[in-house]
Amino acid sequence: MAAKAPRILAVGDAIVDIISPPLDGLPPGDVQAEVPGFAFLPGGNATNFALQMASLGVRTSLVAAVGKDVLAERLRAAYREHHVDARLRVDPKRPTGTTVALTWADGRRALVTALGANAAVREADVPAALLTSAAHVHRAGFWWATGLMGPPTVRLLRRAKRAGASTSMDIATDPRGWPESRVEAVRACLPHVDIFFGNATEICAVAGDRDPFEAAEGLLEMGVKEVVLHQAEDGATWFREGQRASHRAYRVPIDNPTGCGDVFNAGYVFAKLSGGTTEDALGLGNALAGLHLSDRTVAYPDLRRLRAFLRTASE
Repeated sequence: MAAKAPRILAVGDAIVDIISPPLDGLPPGDVQAEVPGFAFLPGGNATNFALQMASLGVRTSLVAAVGKDVLAERLRAAYREHHVDARLRVDPKRPTGTTVALTWADGRRALVTALGANAAVREADVPAALLTSAAHVHRAGFWWATGLMGPPTVRLLRRAKRAGASTSMDIATDPRGWPESRVEAVRACLPHVDIFFGNATEICAVAGDRDPFEAAEGLLEMGVKEVVLHQAEDGATWFREGQRASHRAYRVPIDNPTGCGDVFNAGYVFAKLSGGTTEDALGLGNALAGLHLSDRTVAYPDLRRLRAFLRTASE
């Protein structure tokens, strides 16, 4: 597999995650708990994807928005460290987006997000030269980059396809409970999406079906070329018209479940653009997700760390 893939463009959200250590659980009612400390990490679906892709050695650009505050500087430092070409709109009136993530020892999470400056990003913030030079465009943070929801995303994806890029999308779970108008905003994008990533809740909500496997088939009928179902401890399953493949998850200690899906997505796209098979892509995505899950201090593994993990996993 090649060490580098062509230029990637991620469009969406920039968020700082405030993450608890894994908790054993909390009793119901008013609760006061104590932890040794919280981690302040880069977050947001598009940001996680971009940072992981760049950590694999790929030229990666990100379009998002931040506030004019200390959290924005944390994100800028992360983009510089990982060599992400970040094209950031600065909103002086709104703070940088934040998510408080309570995580549990069994891998569950409770996420509460303030979108903040993410609401400021607009279609015009995506440079035409970036859009036409990218080999792949990933649209993520759908619910947080509110100025891009619906028609703006349709236009961006359509322009990317016309320029010869492949496209992908991961919308995440709708914090407003999937009202029909918001579901329709996603569906309008699907004819321009090559790879749709999502968990069972997300795929079922968009397709309007209770069974995630049938829902994935429904998304294919709506125009998506491939669907990849995130299944947490069960790994991932890929769907294409008349085809299906699965890959197991790697068993690792649970330390950082927030962002695993985004890291998986980067690994999957990296493998596909590097000439790998679907099995390669699912395996690479699961390996990166496992590394991210097991160690928040190295949230975006590089190729050296990835290869070492795969060698150990195969023994």
